[in-house]
Amino acid sequence: MSEAPSPAPSEPKKSAAQRSSKKRVVSKKHACWYHFCQGCLYLGLKIFFRIKYTNAKYVPRSGPTLLVANHQSFLDPPAVGCGYFRMTNYLARKTLFKFKPFGWLIDSVDAIPLETQGLGYQGIKETIRRLKNDEAVLIFPEGQRCYDGEIAPFTSGYASLAVKANATLVPVAIAGAFEAFPRTQKFPSFFKPRVRVEYGAPLTPADYAGLSADEINDLVVKRVTEIFERIRRPKK
Repeated sequence: MSEAPSPAPSEPKKSAAQRSSKKRVVSKKHACWYHFCQGCLYLGLKIFFRIKYTNAKYVPRSGPTLLVANHQSFLDPPAVGCGYFRMTNYLARKTLFKFKPFGWLIDSVDAIPLETQGLGYQGIKETIRRLKNDEAVLIFPEGQRCYDGEIAPFTSGYASLAVKANATLVPVAIAGAFEAFPRTQKFPSFFKPRVRVEYGAPLTPADYAGLSADEINDLVVKRVTEIFERIRRPKK
């Protein structure tokens, strides 16, 4: 009697780190949906808030990119992300995904859920993963919408993310969004205020090489503040 064939050796199980490092592929269907939403939001921002963009050329067309902006209102994510054609990843509080249909919308554009309690490790891990996948991510280091229209202190954690992912940092300032939709209002004010968004000259990994997270943050804050002061008081 012949021997039964020995079973083929099973492949070793992949570790969690190996599974999480798998390259993320964005489908054409998802890209089309994203740009459709982007186009609709851009049109609304133009009509209702007369939004004006400056220096969108500073946003790299490819490669790991971290856009860093001040945070004035709920208008900020679409206002910043609609100024250029490139797809961008947005960070959103995990609780926002529970509100339908808004939760469905942000999930459909692949927003990154961020746990506000604790370290938010999973959100940070996913942000690094997408940056290492040569994607763009928008972040608001103030952590919350401002109360008075001014720029609040930035936390420097994003700088460490940029270093780990070897990402280009793009400073962004937005003005007028606070007047249009402050956190004290349930609904935005249409037509009266004008929202302005300006993108600053990027900081490449070579520009911040050897600097600490706090030193990188100081550079970014300086650039965002300079832009903000200019666009909040435009020349007549």
